[in-house]
Amino acid sequence: MKFTSRTLSLLIMAASLLTASCGSPNNANHGASNTAGAENKNATPAGAKPLGIAGYYSIGPTGPVALHCTSPKYDEVIEAGALAPTFEISGYPIYRDEERRKGQHIEVLIDNDIAEADYDPAVPFRSPRFKDLKPGTHLLRAFPAREWNESIKQPDGAAFDAVVFHIRSKSPGAKAEKTTPLLTLSEPPAEVRWKDDPRGVLVDFYVSNAALSPNDYKVKFSLGDKKTEILSRWDPVWLKWEQLVPGDYKIGVELLDKNDKPVSYKIGGVDYNKVERIFRILAEREKSRISESR
Repeated sequence: MKFTSRTLSLLIMAASLLTASCGSPNNANHGASNTAGAENKNATPAGAKPLGIAGYYSIGPTGPVALHCTSPKYDEVIEAGALAPTFEISGYPIYRDEERRKGQHIEVLIDNDIAEADYDPAVPFRSPRFKDLKPGTHLLRAFPAREWNESIKQPDGAAFDAVVFHIRSKSPGAKAEKTTPLLTLSEPPAEVRWKDDPRGVLVDFYVSNAALSPNDYKVKFSLGDKKTEILSRWDPVWLKWEQLVPGDYKIGVELLDKNDKPVSYKIGGVDYNKVERIFRILAEREKSRISESR
């Protein structure tokens, strides 16, 4: 009887270990981000170097970056009202450090909405922002970004993908050309915590099918009625804290040609090359109105 009890105990322990090792991976979404499911993606890579600012790290690119949206397909008609895109990427490490709640990711946005962070590109990305999309034509854009959400700017365009898709039906007159110059505003998000990054508030944008220079395309940037600037270099803008106070701000970007005339990119009546957005700088103890998990 003792031998039988001991044997049963050993069998139970073995079964427990087997169950634990065969459990489903942690690939659930956390808030508005798609979190990496593989265990080795849930930590900062060994080769990552500390930035020395706000606890950020960076690594890569390790070679030419290539990003491709595998779903949805270009010009696809989707019967459901929700979207869960997937991607393939090479040349740039994607990860999320769960302890620091930061990581390198793919910025994903639909139409001119706020960008979301995808930390597991091969897993369908289900964000609340991608639910209940209106019937008609939409534009998805994606590109890799640093831990602090600054985009990886690769002039050949291989690190950027834009996909026109349709919910239930195409919008009347909706037509887009893959070679048309396109401007994408990715930062800031809806809320920024006061002095969260000592450099200031990041304003970042992605330019595809166009090169910025004093004699070529440019970006017109505005901060309410406080500031208007013509940008001829593809660099982020940092709004310094000493020029700001907590509260709401309106920013705008618009793509211009070499003659400083607006360049439109219209699909279904929406001009994607002219974007205005409201963001809020939260005071030190002010509660967020949305999730801060990004």
